Amino acid sequence: MRNVNVERSVSLLLELVDRIVDGETLGAPAKAATRALFDDHVESHGGSVRLACAFLTAYSVVDQSWDHRAVPTGVRGTYGDKKLATSLTFRHVTFHKNITAFGENLGWKGAVKQFDLSQDARFSPYIRGLAALNAEEKKRLLHHVAWRIATSRVVPQALPPLPGSYLSYARSLSLCESLLAVPSEGHIQQFLVAAFLETHRKRFGNRVQTHHPHASDKFDGMKGDIEEFRDYELVAAYEVTVRSDWKNRLSDFAKKVRDANLPKYVIFAAGVRGDSELSPATKLIDFVQDLPFDLAVVDIHDFFSVFCAELQKEEIGAALNRAYELLSDPRLSGREDILAKYRNVTSAWLES
Repeated sequence: MRNVNVERSVSLLLELVDRIVDGETLGAPAKAATRALFDDHVESHGGSVRLACAFLTAYSVVDQSWDHRAVPTGVRGTYGDKKLATSLTFRHVTFHKNITAFGENLGWKGAVKQFDLSQDARFSPYIRGLAALNAEEKKRLLHHVAWRIATSRVVPQALPPLPGSYLSYARSLSLCESLLAVPSEGHIQQFLVAAFLETHRKRFGNRVQTHHPHASDKFDGMKGDIEEFRDYELVAAYEVTVRSDWKNRLSDFAKKVRDANLPKYVIFAAGVRGDSELSPATKLIDFVQDLPFDLAVVDIHDFFSVFCAELQKEEIGAALNRAYELLSDPRLSGREDILAKYRNVTSAWLES
């Protein structure tokens, strides 16, 4: 049977994990005893019990009428245990030990109402403690559970730790230029810029986020392919493109600047230096003079010339691996064909 509260619980838990991975804070932490309630219980259990406890915590927040004894109807299947386990595996999470369906593994088959969690030794200590919490304590516990899940991620990397000589300015720039040349429908180019920006802005405590290259900014409310935040205030938006049709979207950029009250809009584009409308700067003045906002158009190769000079060697290595991590994220890309291209280029560069 379909239970919308099961679906909402799964979605809520995944959303919290994603927010933590993206660098957000979720408010004040739970008390030590509340955190220990979950941590101590799951420590000695396998992936199915661990993930079931995480799910039940979310369910207790979503369905406040739940009696903390019955297994929620509809927990098994496409919208419940399988979706949660599969989605976490896609996010490179190891907390659940790669199980695929905790409800099935736990024997929650058929009429789940015949099961009583308070009488099941695998759950009863945790369920008793969970039931004793008030709504605010459950919410904070859920944030802790999401954090525990998020911290178990094993982040995919394209490069091993390298001696400093590998990441000299010239060698780093050559790798970036090789990656920029890879046909990837804009995926590699966007995430490489996002990763270098994120690494640099961390120096100032700013947060950078990006989205799927083919997602509509209007659909998800973003003001650009990449956004930069100071605390929760949007301070900059960036467009990354390897196509020339961005010139047809100037009115869209103007609206984004106006709606977000941005001081300027920045576009990192291919071929700017060779575009007679944009280079030299005297031509760019003519191009932007009638616009109602300040537009910066930067050749994407110039971006990496500057940032490979600005970042320290260890920061460059971290940025290159961060770009690969973004490519691996199924919410953003997750395409094995593009990941393979990225690995092939970095492997060839290592051999050189």
